[in-house]
Amino acid sequence: MAKIKIVTDGTADIPPELARDLGIEVVPLLIHTEDKIYRVGVDISDDHLYDMLMSNHPRFKVASPSMAVFEQLYRRMVGEYDYVYSIHLSNHLGNIYGNALQARSKLPASNTRIELVDSKSASAGLGSVVLAAAQATHDGASPEEVGNLIGAMVRHTHACFFVDTMEHLEAAGRLTITGSVLGSMQRIKPLMILDEGEIVPYERTRTRAKAIEGLFTFIEDFPRVQEVIVLFATTPEDVEKLLEKVEPIFPREKVQIARFGPSIAAHLGSGAMGVVVFEGFDE
Repeated sequence: MAKIKIVTDGTADIPPELARDLGIEVVPLLIHTEDKIYRVGVDISDDHLYDMLMSNHPRFKVASPSMAVFEQLYRRMVGEYDYVYSIHLSNHLGNIYGNALQARSKLPASNTRIELVDSKSASAGLGSVVLAAAQATHDGASPEEVGNLIGAMVRHTHACFFVDTMEHLEAAGRLTITGSVLGSMQRIKPLMILDEGEIVPYERTRTRAKAIEGLFTFIEDFPRVQEVIVLFATTPEDVEKLLEKVEPIFPREKVQIARFGPSIAAHLGSGAMGVVVFEGFDE
């Protein structure tokens, strides 16, 4: 049986204990603050980072793992595994995938096949793909089966979210929105989706209540729904409002609730909420 390893990055927002149980290698993001560099989830806790985020820490900056970090990791895995599936944050949202791609190009020829995957997603959207691949690997799936599953999960996993202010997303420079449209969106709480990995407007809403209603509508519009994940940054009290709306169309006890990891929340700002929908397979 082929030895398979699943690799991802810290933007997948996978609980550490679950990553350990399924043997997932998570490459941590970096936090630059003052004269120190921390590895998220290794040298500094999520709670500490959220405290820094909420206090508007002046030197709080998130950075991607470097090409050298990925190269060192892949070299360690060469010869130990037959297949490595390295699944990462959408290439439109950061340079993690690009750094991993450069790292792979520097490896010597070997029998280890390293497959890089652009998840076209982030946070729990990326995490859902990674967890499905890791579970299949744990259950003895073949490399071809794991690869096919990853591709299908990417196609059928969808994300929608809103933010309290566009300030953080605009500063990150990852919006596929013209300046005039962006200006008009500053006064509202727009719903946005990830379309082929890019952030694009989905619906204009002027209040938080309407934005939460929009998240429900996003879920409701799918003809079939197999999994729902509700994400929040700093407003867990709003989760219940969304669950009350979702309950008539999807069992609330099956809805997963998670907090955006601090590296994602840093780009969304406090008050952000979102949902991830896995619609299941029909192909």
